[in-house]
Amino acid sequence: MKAVGTNSTKPAHLALHTTETLDVSARQMAHEIPLIGGRTTTGVVRVGDTVRRPIKSGATFAHELLRHLQIRRCTAAPQFVGIDTAGREILSFIPGFVPSELGYFSDAQLMASARLLRQLHDATLDCPLRDQCEVVCHGDPSPCNCVFVDGVPTAFIDFDNAHPGTRLEDLGYAAWLWIDIGNDERSADAQGRRVANFFQSYGLSADDAIRSIVSAQIALARRTDVAGVREWSNACRMWVERNRVKLQGAIAARSDKPWGQRAAGAPGR
Repeated sequence: MKAVGTNSTKPAHLALHTTETLDVSARQMAHEIPLIGGRTTTGVVRVGDTVRRPIKSGATFAHELLRHLQIRRCTAAPQFVGIDTAGREILSFIPGFVPSELGYFSDAQLMASARLLRQLHDATLDCPLRDQCEVVCHGDPSPCNCVFVDGVPTAFIDFDNAHPGTRLEDLGYAAWLWIDIGNDERSADAQGRRVANFFQSYGLSADDAIRSIVSAQIALARRTDVAGVREWSNACRMWVERNRVKLQGAIAARSDKPWGQRAAGAPGR
């Protein structure tokens, strides 16, 4: 769901309690602007202060989640507005920058992204979609699914893979991609330090960081059907296995040191 959106001016009762069908006139279609940020799904366009995108399987879950997040006044996600007459979902547009590739992010950006994911998870603690699981996971909290405003990670987009799960499931995946773990250009010592910082900023111990990262790498390799992604995931996992001792040493050395302002409180159900 490469929807880059901002707070809609639509009345909350319409956005939250109905699946509104909005007319798509020929004049409106002429003003559609293709969105090319991130790794954009084909057919995603901006229309005014909204984003229109083709509906994928599982969209009902994502729509219900976005409704819940809006009720909880969670700003870590776009708002779901409705369905237009072309059969596309309508999301609020969040102005900003979405990276098209993984890369190096500063410690401050890592801290902000971890806190953003924590904010998102905490807002789902009373969500019926969580079922018996710990939280509702985003499912793909990559920097390529995040809107940056003035260089600061501000909101996650693309909730197509959202599902009930655990904090560590999302956090391990996010740490892998935000820190670019498996990139030979970065030392294991430096990456271990950043992993510890990332988990600490979220508010969880990094004791299970390596396990959660490897689990995310295995899971992506198993489920992907995108050419080259399975090979890349496996290569990243092998890098972690080769450097496991150094990574764990750096994590242990950093985990007992304060870093920035930690997320308040311990995660709970």
